[in-house]
Amino acid sequence: MTSPRKVTSCVLLAVGLLFAVGTVTAATPPASTVTVPSSAGQTVTDNWTGTILTGANATSSCAPPSTSPVDEHDVTIVVTPGTYDTIDATFTFSITWTPSSPDLTTSDEILTVLDPNGDEVGSSDGGTNVETVVALNLGPGTYKVLACGFANALPQPYNGKLEIKTTARTAEPSLPSAPAQGLQFSAAVASDNQRDQAEPLLEIDKAGNIYDCGPTGFSNASDYAQVSTDGGDQFHLLGTPPRGQQGAGGGGDCGIAFGTTTNSRGNYQYAYTGLGPLTGFVTSTSPNNGHSLATGGPFGNGVTDEGGGADRQWMTFVDDHTVLLSYNQQVPRNVVVQSSTDGGLTYGVDAARAARNPRFPGPMRYIGPSSTFPNGIVYFASDRTAADGDHINLSISQDRGLTWTDCLAAVAPGTTTLFATADHDSAGNIYVVYGENAKFHTYLVTLTANKVTGCNQSVIASTALPTVNPGFSAPTQVDRDAVRSTVFAWVTAGGAPGRVAVVFEGTETDGNPNSGNFKASWDIYVNQSLNALSTDPLNPPTFSQVKVTTHPFHYDSICLNGLSCDLSVPPGDRSMADFISLDTNPVSGKISVTWNRANKKPDEASGHVASPMVATQIAGPNLKGGTIGPVTRPVLRSSSTDPAGDALSSYSTTAVAAVPPDPFTTNEPAADFLSVAVGPEIDFNDGSTISPGGFTVTIRVADLSNTSLANTLARTGSQSLLWVFRFTNGYQDAAASARWNPVPGFTFGYNDYTLGGTPCESPAGSGEKCILYPGGTPIQGQVDQTTGTIRLSVPRSLLRALSGGTGPGQRPSELPAIVGSRFYDATMFSLGNTVFPLQSVQSFFYPFDNTPSMDFLLPSAGSGGGGGDTGCKVHGGGSIPTTGGEGKFNLDVHASGKGKVAYRGDGHDYNSTEIISLECTSTTTATIRSSGFDGNTQVNNVVVNVSDGGESSVNDTFSISGLSSGYNRSGTLTKGNIQVMH
Repeated sequence: MTSPRKVTSCVLLAVGLLFAVGTVTAATPPASTVTVPSSAGQTVTDNWTGTILTGANATSSCAPPSTSPVDEHDVTIVVTPGTYDTIDATFTFSITWTPSSPDLTTSDEILTVLDPNGDEVGSSDGGTNVETVVALNLGPGTYKVLACGFANALPQPYNGKLEIKTTARTAEPSLPSAPAQGLQFSAAVASDNQRDQAEPLLEIDKAGNIYDCGPTGFSNASDYAQVSTDGGDQFHLLGTPPRGQQGAGGGGDCGIAFGTTTNSRGNYQYAYTGLGPLTGFVTSTSPNNGHSLATGGPFGNGVTDEGGGADRQWMTFVDDHTVLLSYNQQVPRNVVVQSSTDGGLTYGVDAARAARNPRFPGPMRYIGPSSTFPNGIVYFASDRTAADGDHINLSISQDRGLTWTDCLAAVAPGTTTLFATADHDSAGNIYVVYGENAKFHTYLVTLTANKVTGCNQSVIASTALPTVNPGFSAPTQVDRDAVRSTVFAWVTAGGAPGRVAVVFEGTETDGNPNSGNFKASWDIYVNQSLNALSTDPLNPPTFSQVKVTTHPFHYDSICLNGLSCDLSVPPGDRSMADFISLDTNPVSGKISVTWNRANKKPDEASGHVASPMVATQIAGPNLKGGTIGPVTRPVLRSSSTDPAGDALSSYSTTAVAAVPPDPFTTNEPAADFLSVAVGPEIDFNDGSTISPGGFTVTIRVADLSNTSLANTLARTGSQSLLWVFRFTNGYQDAAASARWNPVPGFTFGYNDYTLGGTPCESPAGSGEKCILYPGGTPIQGQVDQTTGTIRLSVPRSLLRALSGGTGPGQRPSELPAIVGSRFYDATMFSLGNTVFPLQSVQSFFYPFDNTPSMDFLLPSAGSGGGGGDTGCKVHGGGSIPTTGGEGKFNLDVHASGKGKVAYRGDGHDYNSTEIISLECTSTTTATIRSSGFDGNTQVNNVVVNVSDGGESSVNDTFSISGLSSGYNRSGTLTKGNIQVMH
């Protein structure tokens, strides 16, 4: 039966089209400013009047483009910094009217509120003479309050009102976590050690290959992706190296998916899409796990028979070659689904409407065919605001994406943070997880397989929110124990019924992380439930809670409010983008997690380059059933082994429109790691340990002969090679490296966190778009080409450690490292520099190999080494001020004539080749004479004078003279330490 309301709206729609689409009139007054009270128990109001012109709008939203005229009142909301730390503010927008027609069916109005970004806070279209939109803790900025006619036969006067009520934030009791039963994760490896790769999406195909991808922004028109074929230890760049783009475009969002069955080559077809500037997608497909990629363009996708404009896409296969692509179409705002029958290279213009006017539609999943569902079930979760909160909805298709129905899953007290996500287990039970922007908790609801077809409200028959709940469970809070604020929840199941895992970013700080005043230490958590389907009130669903990260990966604000973040005082931090993700390996049952680490220090305004990190389960309950373990490679250790034969060049190649031939993938022995080990800092001249010392890292490589090195340069177009030991040194990542090119041979250096500009340039251009490894600080290094051994020594003066708590409002301090200090996520990477022989100029590196990541402790000097040479020794390194910034040096010189002097600064790069003499002129001073090369210029009498003022750099001095062009510099150390020993 057709309702009178729908008949009336259809008649009046024709009338409404006589008026200009998008006509906007101003309310009286047209604008106002309201300040949110900073104390609890307060109420403030804002009132206005207006007239809604004749027209009709069947979309139940006044957001542009509206088919009926809009009356607009703009209200600027002012939020004093710190307000939401102690109170909650409920915003109630409403319009009321007396029907002028005088029937409600012909004086039926809509209320819509848009935030400062133009996104919809909420719409109300209830069919009465009162429409209300409620929101919690809105950010600062100008909001548009829009009134328009759903079915409006005559001009309709109305009264508008905003009421803000504040209440005190109350302390919530902690929910205890269930026993973790040994759940543990590996140290984190950078799936890409260089690229800016926000919003990391991780998916695992049925063969156990782990893929991740992420965008780097419209300005770079690039997404990047990697694949691990060894369970998450090492990742290979997809696309033609060194840059590794899968297609010429993208940069906004990435999507990846795999065939449900193998293709003719015995692999699971790989498909990728990259969002352009809200217009369409670049596409790629590969029949051989990303080795050979055919790339397309935005063809029909992005402009469909349903409308135009595109945002946040997701993908799923429904067989070995048919791909569904869903995305948030912008005009009109609906989720639409297109289909590809060629593995994801091209998509037709026909599209199905799958959800109505959502905020953030989540990833699309597919349950394979069964006797109950002969075509399987395609589904996804989304959210949409309403008068009673944020509705979490589920959309399903029982005909492989041709038609869609939806239903209500839950109602959240605040908008999601940000995507609601869904997954299913082996029995077809569906799990939906969402966070909320009111108390910042994470929740799970479940729908058993026998109730899925009850999700049956037609998406195209009405624009109203779905109201039928087919039997979802009541929400279960996921976050537990001392965690108080969470964002970016993501769910994985895929195994035994009732077993599910949820990842989120969490902190013990309570409050509003959107605020620039929010002070917190953030970690990655994985919470696991083994009884998520329980309906027993005496045994409700429980969650364990485990930290994945071994140190905070982010500090302070994580802002979800778009433009409002920038308008806050101080601004909120948007550098964490929109989500993180995890998946279950169908082969091993292990969980892999990915997130961005942007190397933000406490009190910095924002993070920097979004480095994608991956950690994989090493022990604990298996989501497929049973248990993973025991642990054979603990996170905290001093060494890692690496399999031979995995330093692969020409791993992936890309061609337009057609799959290219398989690339000539080759193992590069000069880049092939066999092991890495950390021990006490060694004096390479006599084998003694240095006290107080840093550490020496010993790297074994398959073949460091000159022939092997030259072959790798030739095969990859590299001009130099790097072996980089990257580790988290206090707040930020750092690196020690060996570098080689045929002219100077091997050189050695250290650098703190160093960034390149757009797209990846050194010296840095505009912005922060990649991580570089210039090694500008000289350090001790040694290479034995016969045995394939590289040794790098990092002095203690360069090392830092975290100290202090990470509880509510706490951030650890950064202090000089001491014996036992912990360093994090240490990994060796081998790379090719394709743009320059020296490391003063770097861009996208050619990647080869990496070792498994580990945490390690600063060792004591009490083990290893020998007695050492007798007589005068000078050891140390550091920096002095120079005209161009700072001069960096490293010294390790013995009276026997052994040793090395290195200095870099003001364009000079000196490395000694001979120690002429060392004279200890007193117990604390020494003079060193050496010869060597300043860049490519030979210099024969370089004089260094040093003084040792104790264990601090405060009183140590360094001077150097005799370099090319008569260069000389001297000064007191700004950092570092010099030791004069007898």
